[in-house]
Amino acid sequence: MKRATLTLACAAATSAAVAGTVTSDGPDLVIKTRGGLAVETADGRYGFELGGRIQTDYNAYDGAINKAEGKSGSDLFFRRARIELEGHAEAWRYQMSYNLTESGSIDQVHVTYAGFGPLAEITVGQQKEDFGLEDTGSSKWITAVERSLPANAFDTGHNIGVKLHGASDLLTYSLGLYREGIDADYDLDEAFTGRLVIRPWRSGGDLLHLGAGFTDRRGASADYNARLGVRGGEEGDNVNRVRARLAGASGDERDYNLELAAIRGPFHLLAEWFDGEIDVDESPLDLEADGYAVQAGWVVTGERRQYKYENGTLDKIKPAGERGAVELFARFDRLDVVNPPPAALTGGVAETLTLGVNWYPTALVKLSLDYVDVDVDEPIGGEGGGDAIAARLQFAF
Repeated sequence: MKRATLTLACAAATSAAVAGTVTSDGPDLVIKTRGGLAVETADGRYGFELGGRIQTDYNAYDGAINKAEGKSGSDLFFRRARIELEGHAEAWRYQMSYNLTESGSIDQVHVTYAGFGPLAEITVGQQKEDFGLEDTGSSKWITAVERSLPANAFDTGHNIGVKLHGASDLLTYSLGLYREGIDADYDLDEAFTGRLVIRPWRSGGDLLHLGAGFTDRRGASADYNARLGVRGGEEGDNVNRVRARLAGASGDERDYNLELAAIRGPFHLLAEWFDGEIDVDESPLDLEADGYAVQAGWVVTGERRQYKYENGTLDKIKPAGERGAVELFARFDRLDVVNPPPAALTGGVAETLTLGVNWYPTALVKLSLDYVDVDVDEPIGGEGGGDAIAARLQFAF
């Protein structure tokens, strides 16, 4: 009797465990969980993917980098923590991402129409302005923990606007009109930004990338600046910047860049040059800045860095072996913000040398360790240079 009762109880429990079913009101569904959660209809017409990124950083720094003069500083913080949702419905795509750090903020929210084909897509909403190779690429797969000095100084950010863009094996382009801000008369200030990339040589996964970009902005703050090599904390306020500005002033800004990248087997190269000028309102001064960055990397374990044709950027490294992929790199960058009075200057000219190693134990996890050496032309807090360690644990799904 007891055995029969136990059998009936087990059967009931099993029945309850499998009582629910998943159904679809359309074609069969394909569910993938290798990275985030992706669901797509078998015919590929509809789908969505839930993902995100978590970047936990440790920074230690001293000398001209540290705002506390004569002392060393350090911090442990979340550099980025984002939840991301993207999907498609026939010729329409959408993307939403939300920052969980800094009290929460919207990163991107936009809709894309792709019905004209891959060479003429239209995106409307808050999105990344495509300007520069490093800045256009995802923060998940940049090589160093932080982007270069000129990439930071000329960053156009994420803004609401409309963009025409497209890509083929040969080229990638984008042209966009964005909201720069609202002026004192409550009129809209616009930014017009464009980028063109061509790939004159391609062989398997190897390629040569050449690009150029521009941005023309109304009502831009009269300020060119970049943090010295590391972020220095979640808010980025603990470290000094190389800077030129006229406080409270604004004007029309025009920036240009040239970019080069190459992938050959386990080796990759990146180089960028920037030049810009702000025609300051109610001042005879044209605020100017220029800079460049050169970076070389080697995947010691033999994998190759991927390339994203859609936006013309270097992408992730997928480890081939059980022990993961190991990447070594070196970068030199320079930013010159020297301007005559009445511009307020900090540092004048800054140069950094960054040496680093990245380990990709899986396709989702990346561990980074960088050493950064900084020199400034004009001492900051009595210091003509400094150095820093930047480490990161990243999980991107």
